[in-house]
Amino acid sequence: MQNTLNQLLTAGTAVVADVFDSFDLVPPVLDNALRSFHGESASFAGPAYTIVGETVTWKGGDRAKLEAIDAMPANVVALWASMDAKGVCCFGDLLATAMQGRGCVGAIVDGGVRDVGFLRQFAMPVVARYCTPAQGVGRWRVTAAQVPVQVRGALAEWLWINPGDILVADDDGVIVVPQGMLDQVTTRVVEWANTETGSREEIKNGLPLLKALEKYGHL
Repeated sequence: MQNTLNQLLTAGTAVVADVFDSFDLVPPVLDNALRSFHGESASFAGPAYTIVGETVTWKGGDRAKLEAIDAMPANVVALWASMDAKGVCCFGDLLATAMQGRGCVGAIVDGGVRDVGFLRQFAMPVVARYCTPAQGVGRWRVTAAQVPVQVRGALAEWLWINPGDILVADDDGVIVVPQGMLDQVTTRVVEWANTETGSREEIKNGLPLLKALEKYGHL
């Protein structure tokens, strides 16, 4: 699995998106509003560990949130589906520290985070839609973990993501590769990445773009 993840990361999300286009499928790109709250480039990939919540007024601690993090295995990408929560955070510094301690390779939050000054210096990259000083406790709570979730998409309004689907994030954005398509997509991604490397070198050396299109089939 790690070799596959490395191949997807090396090629990049742009190549992965182009591969979906080559299959006549809409690339499953997550919301373009997602951005890195990490001090360095946030490139990571791994199987999705899904967490979903709801906006609701309530009292008491969010035990389901803590249980979801406590149960998180190593080498996953924590995907937080806020279901369009506004103005509140899904987690901050302490819960991010707990996720990292369990071996989480990155977090993608279709919602808010806080303690951004801490997250910028944090070893685990965090990608989120917005930041806010307002806590979620009493305003938003976790309802389930490791279930199919919906998050906002870039080319489709909503995307369904299942536990174990592969999430790939880099400077261009975040894309999901469904488990059932992983081998098919990765094989094509490696082929296209090699082709792109060759075409880039030839274009750099003066090959006309139309000639490159004829030779490589895509640019």
